[in-house]
Amino acid sequence: MNTEIFIIYGLISLVSTFLLIILVYKNSYSTRVAMVKWKMFGLIFSIYILINAFYYFRLIPPVPLALDKGVVAHNIQIQNGNYKVSYEIDNWYIFWRDHKIDFNRTINKPVYVFTSIFAPTDLKKKIYHQWKWYNKSLDSWQNLDKIGFEITGGRDNGYRGYSYKNNVKDGMWKVEVVTEEDLVLGVVDFNIKTGKSSRKTNLKVREF
Repeated sequence: MNTEIFIIYGLISLVSTFLLIILVYKNSYSTRVAMVKWKMFGLIFSIYILINAFYYFRLIPPVPLALDKGVVAHNIQIQNGNYKVSYEIDNWYIFWRDHKIDFNRTINKPVYVFTSIFAPTDLKKKIYHQWKWYNKSLDSWQNLDKIGFEITGGRDNGYRGYSYKNNVKDGMWKVEVVTEEDLVLGVVDFNIKTGKSSRKTNLKVREF
């Protein structure tokens, strides 16, 4: 949800909770004996401030969206509504990552990043791929292209999309999958090494 909706519903929840406490406190003698009203108000208000601080510093995950797959690829083709993704896989014991982290790029060839995102039914959302390159001389990540596409909820296997870059440098890269509010759904990281005819091992073509 956007910032305005978050604040409005937060205030409605806060006021409703305060009214409920006042009502219970007024009509229940045992509650008045067991509970100090102002301490309860202070506790609830503190929780409200804490949640808003988490939202401001982007520590609340963008539920119900979730990154299902993220792959750096050599080629992507769309056939009959399906995405055919060509990418290198890592050794069998690297089971926690789909793609090989060292990307062997052929000169003048683009680099693709494919993602599938879970979204519930009746949800439409703009999603972005934020491409970042690590500048060793500055010891920091540099924001490069930010490429967006829309997703619509209701597909069990996730909503698919991809972006690509032609003008890339060798080194460490990552593509952050983010919402319009810059909340991060996930990160696809990889290292690019460019050669005139880079040899690709364990190349796999998978349909999504």
